[in-house]
Amino acid sequence: MAQQIKDSDRARQADQARHHARHPDHENILAQGGFVAVDIRAEIARLKSEPAWASGDRHGSSLVKGDGINVALMMLKKGAKLQEHHTRAPLTVQVIEGRINFIANGKTQLVTPGMLLALDRAIEHSIEAVEECAIVLTVGGEQM
Repeated sequence: MAQQIKDSDRARQADQARHHARHPDHENILAQGGFVAVDIRAEIARLKSEPAWASGDRHGSSLVKGDGINVALMMLKKGAKLQEHHTRAPLTVQVIEGRINFIANGKTQLVTPGMLLALDRAIEHSIEAVEECAIVLTVGGEQM
């Protein structure tokens, strides 16, 4: 289990480092103009074309970042897991493609395309990809 957590942490840190290398000025995207429009399907296609997707079990990017909000697109291959963790603010998870198991408070919820799941801050949770999937994660609120 400890090795899985280390691998998950390394994968997440590598994704973050690649994003920051591509977008060093994106610490607060909203502050750069106050308006962002994202074509999620195009972003999914872009992520799938990158070497990080071919060589790993996940890949992602920040879609929107601003004071009090972070919206990320995460691609997971079948069987990939985001190990148990918590956030400092409420979050939502929306499945765009595929299916995931979202585990929180000892309960597992299957989340499929078109579903939106919300969770309060500080609640331990994890995600497992039932099949290859694309999910939009939004973390935001006063406690960020």
